[in-house]
Amino acid sequence: MNESLEAQAKYLDEVVGELEKAIAHAKTASAHFRSGEVPRGCAHSLVVEGHTVVATGHLHQVAKAHRLAARI
Repeated sequence: MNESLEAQAKYLDEVVGELEKAIAHAKTASAHFRSGEVPRGCAHSLVVEGHTVVATGHLHQVAKAHRLAARI
């Protein structure tokens, strides 16, 4: 596999990891809210956002690489 494709695959692996972490924290946040633990629910909600921000950053890197390969 060429280096460029491997780099894309690694970014996407990172996206998967970040989104899996976001899912786990979202589940924790919802449990906290259901039990009336609002500060803890809010904290985990922010963590979800943090993981999605990082995942989006990795997707931006993939998109930037693809723009270089686009042919019109």
